[in-house]
Amino acid sequence: MIEIKNLKKSYGRFEALKGIDIFLDEGEIYILLGSNGAGKTTLIKILTGLLSPSSGTAKINGKSARNIKDIRAKFGYMPEHPDLYERLTGEEFLHMMGSLKGVEEDRLVEKIHKLSQELEIERDLNKEIGSYSKGMKQKILFINAVINDPPNLILDEPTNSLDPRFSQDIKSRIKDLSSRGKCILMSTHITPVAEDIADRVGIIEKGRLVAEGTVSELKRETDSDNLEQVFIEVVNHA
Repeated sequence: MIEIKNLKKSYGRFEALKGIDIFLDEGEIYILLGSNGAGKTTLIKILTGLLSPSSGTAKINGKSARNIKDIRAKFGYMPEHPDLYERLTGEEFLHMMGSLKGVEEDRLVEKIHKLSQELEIERDLNKEIGSYSKGMKQKILFINAVINDPPNLILDEPTNSLDPRFSQDIKSRIKDLSSRGKCILMSTHITPVAEDIADRVGIIEKGRLVAEGTVSELKRETDSDNLEQVFIEVVNHA
């Protein structure tokens, strides 16, 4: 469960977030849709404990995101622009991160093998991450986010840099995780991705949540044929 109340973030006189309210329950896929610079990544960094809000609250399973020790095991995080250990191999990185998250050794080895095989990156696990393409790094980051089977997932632009086949695979996995009760908050600027998998969509523009609802509700309210038209209509009138 993820709960965000009246969340604000300012940098001097610039307001990056202007009072955001979002609630996600178990098994829900909530897509935060917005242009680059709209505030999506700022919100996600606060929720994952990487930034402190100016005011308001962000909670994961009832625990404040200000106290990272309380929430660390409660979510998996996939950043858009990661700082990876480029000299580690993919396998070394995943083993290190899984161990830090408390995954038992036998289970960890099994999960690394299974997930890397399914994402067709198993043959590259013995190579240094610095040699990986952006798409390969995205796959490693997705495996890292789910490796300890957390109840909540926070995914920042997870389909960026993936070819259409693997983008579809990641979307299918997100749907499967949701069906198993995972609470998923995902940001994207790609409207077809949001339309494919969202239970609800929140459109963020200039730090404000300017529209929220199911895809059907948003299309009906704006008399639009698709989510791209919804987005353009809402943002133009924000």
